[in-house]
Amino acid sequence: MKICIEYLRTYLQSLLKGSISETDLSRFIQLSRSIVQSYLGYIRASITNLCLQQGLTLTDLAYDCIAEAFARDEERRFPLLENFRNSLNTDLETIPENELFLAYKSFLKRIADAQLARLYAQSDPNGAKIHRNIRDSLKQSIHFCLNKDFRGYVVSPKGVDPLDHLETFSIEELEREFLSCAKPHHSTPEMLGILHTILGAQTSYRRSLPLTDVVQLFKKVYQFDYAQLKHVDHEFSIDGLSEFEIDRMRSQVELALKEKILLTYLARGKVDRKQAEAMFCAMQDMLVDWCEMKDAETSLLHYIRQHVDITEDVYETQYRAKMEYLLKIAREEFAARLMRDV
Repeated sequence: MKICIEYLRTYLQSLLKGSISETDLSRFIQLSRSIVQSYLGYIRASITNLCLQQGLTLTDLAYDCIAEAFARDEERRFPLLENFRNSLNTDLETIPENELFLAYKSFLKRIADAQLARLYAQSDPNGAKIHRNIRDSLKQSIHFCLNKDFRGYVVSPKGVDPLDHLETFSIEELEREFLSCAKPHHSTPEMLGILHTILGAQTSYRRSLPLTDVVQLFKKVYQFDYAQLKHVDHEFSIDGLSEFEIDRMRSQVELALKEKILLTYLARGKVDRKQAEAMFCAMQDMLVDWCEMKDAETSLLHYIRQHVDITEDVYETQYRAKMEYLLKIAREEFAARLMRDV
């Protein structure tokens, strides 16, 4: 661990100076990934279902998290890592090694938490709304506080013993009691009060609950009709934007795609440099066609074939899943920037 800490200082210094070698950058990414993956493993119980829904392993999720940390801006700088350096209490050159490591670990954990929140919002938008309401209410709640343990974020009761040495409250039994008292017209603070009463009245189970379980309880009360709820579509229109605005937006999306290809595929050995360059050039061509409002039916196979000579079978086995993932990222990046500029 001491060697890792010493390398961490060296990696950060050379990265922020723009002098880091490709080998050291890859090692820095691997070190950062191991830190994030260790944290995700600690809260594994609260994210298992999310990973299954998204088809992700903990390693995949860890790489997605550090992709944000290592994202570059238009000037090819690393804004988040620069912000991290500037947030340190002392200079990067003089800060004690243990303090630097703990600060960097905390920095990556915050990014991981933000990434998890985004994934929850994508996989369960209604649950995400409830999640936000509950967290907002907990900030001023007289009944509960929000903590973190091996289960992830945990809702713990105030004023009573949490009984954390006991077994977990059966979710089926808790749901039955909760639904008999909580109704859709109740506000979030009122439902938290009902939950506090139920948990405090019993002494057989733990009184603390994973936040994800509380969200599911509240969802049962509301009984959303998912088919009728509004959702955010990733389709977008660039009508009304100037040529400068379109070019700027396309450049930003290209940077995001380049970082994804580097961190998700090249750094992990899933593609070689030639394949990575072909994928990026194919996505560049597609973005140009989007911005020029050309035929939207052009296939991903057509784009990739302009840069690498492959058969349809090779495309299906080696490229299709990766290209479709990059297409999804491109749409989301464009949509996010359009919404930001509205």
